[in-house]
Amino acid sequence: MSEFRALRLRSRRPADPDLAPLRVRSCRDLCEWNRTPVERRGEPMFACRGCGSQWVPSEQWTPRDSNGAVPPEVLDIVAADP
Repeated sequence: MSEFRALRLRSRRPADPDLAPLRVRSCRDLCEWNRTPVERRGEPMFACRGCGSQWVPSEQWTPRDSNGAVPPEVLDIVAADP
């Protein structure tokens, strides 16, 4: 029984954002991207309030809000990338 309890306790640890895969879900025309307080491998992480997708600057795509605009903070990061 003690092994089972130890397994349960281990599974309750918060996920390490550096190891967990980014969530990428289908857009539902509700997109609103915002920076989160979480960093992933030293990069700022953004999340969509509409679908829950996540984005970091090293991704090969650029998030857009439901109106088609790139959020200003994301645009600053993308524009600064050489």
